[in-house]
Amino acid sequence: MELVGIQPTISAFNIGLRAAASNGDTVMLEEIRSMIEKAGLSLNVNSYEIIIQGLCANHELEHALDLLGDMTVAVNERGQPDETGRPAIDVQPSLSCFTPVIQLAMELHESETAYLVLKMAEVQAGLSRIPAVVYTDLMARAAEDYVLEAVEYCWKKGVKEMQSNPDEGTCMLLLNCAGHEKAPRLSAEVIQYMGESGMEFQEYHFAPLLQAFSLAKKFKSAFNVLSIMRTSGMTPTVLTATSLLKVLDEPGYIEDALVCMQEMHKEGKAVDVLAFNVLIEACGRTKALTRAMTIFEMAPSLGVEPDTDSYNALLTGCIADRNMMEGKNVIAMMQRAGVDPNVDTYQSLITLCLTQINYEDAFMYLEEMKSHNVIPSEGIYTSLVRKLARENDMRIKFAVEEMESFGYTVGRNLRLYIETGGLSNLEESERRKRIRVSQRRRSSNPTQFTALDI
Repeated sequence: MELVGIQPTISAFNIGLRAAASNGDTVMLEEIRSMIEKAGLSLNVNSYEIIIQGLCANHELEHALDLLGDMTVAVNERGQPDETGRPAIDVQPSLSCFTPVIQLAMELHESETAYLVLKMAEVQAGLSRIPAVVYTDLMARAAEDYVLEAVEYCWKKGVKEMQSNPDEGTCMLLLNCAGHEKAPRLSAEVIQYMGESGMEFQEYHFAPLLQAFSLAKKFKSAFNVLSIMRTSGMTPTVLTATSLLKVLDEPGYIEDALVCMQEMHKEGKAVDVLAFNVLIEACGRTKALTRAMTIFEMAPSLGVEPDTDSYNALLTGCIADRNMMEGKNVIAMMQRAGVDPNVDTYQSLITLCLTQINYEDAFMYLEEMKSHNVIPSEGIYTSLVRKLARENDMRIKFAVEEMESFGYTVGRNLRLYIETGGLSNLEESERRKRIRVSQRRRSSNPTQFTALDI
């Protein structure tokens, strides 16, 4: 254009900028900017939109952020931030200047940065101009990155105010984030939204909600979640309540949870048997067997009818305490109550027997288990074989053969354990090390024969 005497306009330069930006050629972008300055022209908002898009296409997030900062942060004559000053680039940025930066930050899992840029866009470009999809996209990515502040803000703006409709997958991301970050209110709102949207609830939808209440130490609400699940036709399991069990493992919280349970009963609310079982198992895991038995005896006063898992929870405590006598007492209680044992019951009994010096009952329970057409787990056989190896029990051969007959593999470590008579890998390693050291000492100090020896 200059060769034919035509002065290029900023619109013409913007065409060149767009061509460079589409290829992510930031070097060419800078060259064209220099040409614009030499021509005595100023970049307009369209120019900056194109440049920022080019920087983002080339994944130059920091460069794009710097440019946005120059357009939005007021500075004084010395270039320092000053609310009474003006931005270094006196061009009002449009929404198109912000959205590519937000998208790149999300792509790079820089959710906190994306959130900050979004807040800048609300001030600079106008809140009413930002579409709901920007909020919902950031909400989902921030949930993946566990940036709770961004998630809660975008949930409020995008879903509650702008009536966006996130799908089930996004809702699960939100629930997982809320559970991880101890945000029960967000969990409850997402569950409510899912119900109002007609989504079919599953057990895994409630697990994060239970986790959020548990981590926040809101035991009464956590117990209510279990009751809601059961009344909704779902059967909560110990796996569902894993987060609650982990919290109750911490000192002091068992008693707090028990008080909440008693308050619920006084208020006329049902105490779910799973909540009761988790409390007992937590006692057992912390080696408080006596306390576990005491709480078990409180079942009638809490309106709870113990089930098989209740007794299994007691057996967990017996194993931790290596208390065979109390374990047999639990089985007797179970029989008197007419409660049938399950696979876990037998496996707990066998494990308990293997903690004793006299472990003959382990074989009895193993045979009884098989008589009910129940195949013992690989873990049970592994524990049995290791016990037999330590005790140098000749029946180990038959135990290994039976283990293999059920398709279980006797691995290298277990075979080494058997061969060394019950030594662990570390113990065997130390034993072999001592042998090598002894051999080296003998070789470095050969016997000196004398004439008398000959």
